[in-house]
Amino acid sequence: MDSVNPMLAQTGDEPFDNPDYIYDLKFNGMRIVGHKDGGSARLQGRSGLDYTAQFPELFGLAKNIKPQIASIDGEMVCLGADGLPDFNALQQRIGQTNPITVKSLMERYPAVYNVFEVARVDDFDLTAGGEAKANQMQRREILEKILIPDDKVRLSPYVDGSGIELMEQVKAINDKAGRQVFDGVMAKTKSGLYTPGGRGSAWTKFKIPHYANYVICGFTKGTGWREDSMGGVVLGQPENGGLRWVGCAGSGFQYKQLQDLYATLLPLRTEESPFGNGTKVPKLESWVKPVLVCYVKYYDITKTGHLIWPIFQHIQPMFTPEDIA
Repeated sequence: MDSVNPMLAQTGDEPFDNPDYIYDLKFNGMRIVGHKDGGSARLQGRSGLDYTAQFPELFGLAKNIKPQIASIDGEMVCLGADGLPDFNALQQRIGQTNPITVKSLMERYPAVYNVFEVARVDDFDLTAGGEAKANQMQRREILEKILIPDDKVRLSPYVDGSGIELMEQVKAINDKAGRQVFDGVMAKTKSGLYTPGGRGSAWTKFKIPHYANYVICGFTKGTGWREDSMGGVVLGQPENGGLRWVGCAGSGFQYKQLQDLYATLLPLRTEESPFGNGTKVPKLESWVKPVLVCYVKYYDITKTGHLIWPIFQHIQPMFTPEDIA
């Protein structure tokens, strides 16, 4: 069972309606390619690592695929207490391989494999580089014929041409659940080919962001073109009269913006942690006096209160830490 480098999506701003596209749910989960070879199956992560042992629910995946040899593509999610995908539940399971621990977590946070693609069937390579290359709708038709869905392996639904309405439905589900059940929406051209590892225009992802103000509490070490400045800013949230570390924002900076902010932070350096509770920040270069507020874009918050994918937007000169407490 050879590995398949899963196809990736470019990032878009807002979903749209177009009859030449289909629209999928963007799950808040983990990308998994499922391989079948005879009576056995293997789960491959996006990095190529084997995750079969982490998800015993899928040991029987071979029975869900009709051909003797196949590679399917989808998203693994773990369900929370409300029966909906919960990214924090998935995080607790990803790194576990001890059979006793895995069994316990499996009962508490069951995994479900949502399949939306097929890359190979028997000797037929359906990807862009294969002799049997097939477009999006042809691959979908094949997938529907070869997959046998059940409560652990599901055929991911799609809508035809209506991306805006699907995004509204996703937002409503997230609002009702009080968390990021789904990341957003995927738009896929009906004529598009499956390009392993590619991030072309055939697939576009539209994620649902959140925005908030946070206090800059330090900065991290820079590498590469940032070696002479900083890697990112350490973020703190006012809480109970103090500050709590919520993560570090290292992306979102333009070159001049990064240099200017670094120059602003240098005079504010201090040896005293603004958090005051022994918080250890990876790759910390220096603490700074917590006097500046910045606006940050992020996509979710973990159960431990840390931001998922925080992206720096700009300084908030009209706000003080007291204003956002």
